[in-house]
Amino acid sequence: MRTYLATALALIILTGCGSSINTPSVKDSQALINAVKPQLDRLDSIVNAQTRKLPRGHDLITSTRTSGVNRLLTAVAERTAKDIHVDFLATRPLWKEEKSVLGIGYTNAVNVDTGTLDIDLKKFLFTEIVNNTIYAQIEIEGTGALKASGSYAGVSARIAPQVHFYLDEQVFFTVAAADSDFIRLNPVPKTVKLKTKITIDLLGWQVPYYKEIPLLTTDLIKPVLIPSAVTSEIVFPVPAAQYGADRMAFVKRYLRFSRSTVNTTANAVEYRSNIDFIKP
Repeated sequence: MRTYLATALALIILTGCGSSINTPSVKDSQALINAVKPQLDRLDSIVNAQTRKLPRGHDLITSTRTSGVNRLLTAVAERTAKDIHVDFLATRPLWKEEKSVLGIGYTNAVNVDTGTLDIDLKKFLFTEIVNNTIYAQIEIEGTGALKASGSYAGVSARIAPQVHFYLDEQVFFTVAAADSDFIRLNPVPKTVKLKTKITIDLLGWQVPYYKEIPLLTTDLIKPVLIPSAVTSEIVFPVPAAQYGADRMAFVKRYLRFSRSTVNTTANAVEYRSNIDFIKP
């Protein structure tokens, strides 16, 4: 470990050095090394002791606890009561069917003329991890208003219903690793019930209509990306090209992740990957 650190430090220094830098003499350099050697030995001892405790086989190993992710998700859910706003454009027709009675044909159709919908993500929490599958609870509520027109049995009509819907279901995600600084959670297909209430003003009366709409989780939820707690770039200090007050410069190197894997425990997601440094 000590030999590796010394070699890496020498390469960094030699890369950044130029002819304009006044380098110290060998005697001065040796005196400086002797002065800091006890401190370097102590640091090497700490690094070596910690290294022996680490799992081997990958350059990078991180562990993300579900409790930490839940704190982040809770903050997002509580940030605002309107997470998504939807404006409906004219859709003609939204639904259509051709009918015939006694040889006389007619069309049943429903058109959406305009409308708005506000959606609130009230809750999204990870509750359990079993065999690389994450169990989560999601709660969504939304309200809006539509203006619709259509015809039924040849009779035209217009309505402006108030819409309210609610969903509170358990969903599942499989954990996957992409060769990047993110962990991907893919929703498992499952049918959930979206509870809807449509209120129609009929001759001054507010008439409610209730319906449960089946939805697939893969249509409702897109894959979720969680940061692996590591950025895709790192900054290294090197000696400045010109001698002066700023004796150090900094160069940016990008990280390329490869052969990434993900494993889960009872309350955490472990991410492992190899890293290559890439010049910008």
